Amino acid sequence: MARRDNDDDDYEDDYEQERPRKRSRGRKKKGGNSTGTTLLIVAAVAMGMLVMCGGIGVALLLPAVQQAREAARRSHSKNNLKQIGLALHNYHDVYIMFPPGSIVKEDGTATLGWQGSILPFVDQIGLYEQLDFDAAWDAPENRQIYTNVIPTYQNPSVPEMTDSSGLALSHYAGNSRFFRPNQGMKMNNIMDGTSNTIMVGEVTSGLKPWGDPTNVRDPGAGMGATPTQFGIRISAGGNGTQYLLCDGSVRFISESVDPAILQALATPDGREPVGDF
Repeated sequence: MARRDNDDDDYEDDYEQERPRKRSRGRKKKGGNSTGTTLLIVAAVAMGMLVMCGGIGVALLLPAVQQAREAARRSHSKNNLKQIGLALHNYHDVYIMFPPGSIVKEDGTATLGWQGSILPFVDQIGLYEQLDFDAAWDAPENRQIYTNVIPTYQNPSVPEMTDSSGLALSHYAGNSRFFRPNQGMKMNNIMDGTSNTIMVGEVTSGLKPWGDPTNVRDPGAGMGATPTQFGIRISAGGNGTQYLLCDGSVRFISESVDPAILQALATPDGREPVGDF
């Protein structure tokens, strides 16, 4: 009996000693949950910072990407102008003159424009051979031909490719003082110098079909968004227009250029002094 009582006492003592240890284990478990929660919070904050930094990086990178794309479009347009210049000079080599701005019959019917005349020299001889030169350029027998988009006549910075009637547009116009009706200029007519005379320039508004014999403008009217002016290109490099000169070179001219210089560049035989541009 004495031993049983002692055993009971020992059992109770053992039980009492076990309870603190169980509570201690419970506290350790609670501490583990707290650590896990803290790690989740830290991870969430880190992810948030990464997203924020990524957004800032994209915001900083976007202007550079846009500038690169604009530079590529500008280079593409410059190459188009060079190809047009090469075609015009090849035409001159064959016919000993540049193409007239338009060919107009005695009854006033306009049958061909300067861009139609150089089709064989921009790899479009197939279209050229289909033209009916006795009919108006926009007559039914010619109309379908002028719905063809000519890549060399398209500026990637200008979204419009055709007009409302389906005729393919040109994003370049000729110099009206150089391309004259029924009159082709010759090299020796360019008294102001081939490097000082504009032949063709970019346009961004008032676009006309490439087959339209009236697709000419006066560079002396300045640069702007009206149908009579050559277009202004908006870019990181400033506002201005790319022009093809009679020597085959392409120059970007700022809209801030002296108007007198544009007037001088517009005339092939005005003998005006041309300053720096």
